[in-house]
Amino acid sequence: MNPIVFFKGAWNALLKNKKRSFLTMIGIIIGIAAVSTIMSIGRGFEKYVLESLNPDEGELLTVDIQFKSDDPDWMYETNNELFSDMDLQTVRFLPGVHNVERSGINLDFTTLETIIDRKEKQVSITMIEDKGRKILVGRQIDFMDNKKKSRVTVVPLTLIKEQYSSEEAIGKGISLGGQLYTIVGVYESELDESGIFGGFMSDEVEIPLNSYLRYHDQGNTENQISITVERGFLPSKVADKSVLLLEEEGSMKTRGSYEYFDMSALDDGLSKVLKGITLFIASVAGISLFIAGIGVMNMMYISVSERTKEIGIRRALGATQKSIRAQFVLEGVLMTSIGGVLGYLFGLLFSAIATSLLPFSTEIDLLTILISLGVSSAVGLIFSYAPANAASKKEIIEIL
Repeated sequence: MNPIVFFKGAWNALLKNKKRSFLTMIGIIIGIAAVSTIMSIGRGFEKYVLESLNPDEGELLTVDIQFKSDDPDWMYETNNELFSDMDLQTVRFLPGVHNVERSGINLDFTTLETIIDRKEKQVSITMIEDKGRKILVGRQIDFMDNKKKSRVTVVPLTLIKEQYSSEEAIGKGISLGGQLYTIVGVYESELDESGIFGGFMSDEVEIPLNSYLRYHDQGNTENQISITVERGFLPSKVADKSVLLLEEEGSMKTRGSYEYFDMSALDDGLSKVLKGITLFIASVAGISLFIAGIGVMNMMYISVSERTKEIGIRRALGATQKSIRAQFVLEGVLMTSIGGVLGYLFGLLFSAIATSLLPFSTEIDLLTILISLGVSSAVGLIFSYAPANAASKKEIIEIL
């Protein structure tokens, strides 16, 4: 049978029952619109996050190499340079290195020694300039503590729970880097369950930034070097060669090890997580497509029942079971495909609205278009096949 005749027949059948066809399409339209909107927002958010982790266009990429001592106590007490001038010169002549310089540790975060239950341990320190995190008991560190250089601190419950309850800890003293600080607040640690950062406990001790600068020696804060990488070279490759060279010839090679953090690895991991979240949410929204498919199947069974005489006449005139089946399948696919196109157009509209409300632009790409049209067509093919097959198997004698 001529494909054009097939198409015209399917189109006329849908027009004959316009209201019923449109109501059946609504489920497809809602499902496709939801999936395409979620995917476009997810891709836009992924691009926004990754761009925020990378330098602006025109800037060169950098990679930081840190020295990690085998003896933490020696590292915090020594006045020796952890990266000598010779170390810098050695790294500078490696292929792919545009520039190299010493860089201090991040003054928003460091570690200090404390004594808990008569045991010495290193605790992570977060410096606060304006306002600290929400607390469980007591008060937050604020800008006045920073201005007055007060020796006050907010500690995690996990740090003091073996000695005090959260209420008892308020007003107690704690030694940080040899200085006595007063505990003014206790917060409850939160477990990072995302898996992106390894599932660690968030248990930093907070102190005012100016208090740290006044009471603690920052004479040896340059424990890392920053390498600017030439265009055309992978930062991870340059960092690997630099670490290998420092481990062989570095001035501190006998005191510890050198390591670096590869931002591209974080980018890849974060990208996978965001894509996974987007696909999961889109799949949940796609459940409506399954419900819409049931509606398509129901409509097609009704259509087959109503057109029994038409099927009998076509069979009497020589139509094969294959052509009857193809006719009804085409009707289902055509209906859901139209619904898919309308759903995608609504998805564009919703994405445009989302762009005006969100701090990033949504991303509409070819993959979203293909998924929208492909899924809608697949729903029509799968859920209309059973009714179409039932129509093709009707016997002429029984019909007439």
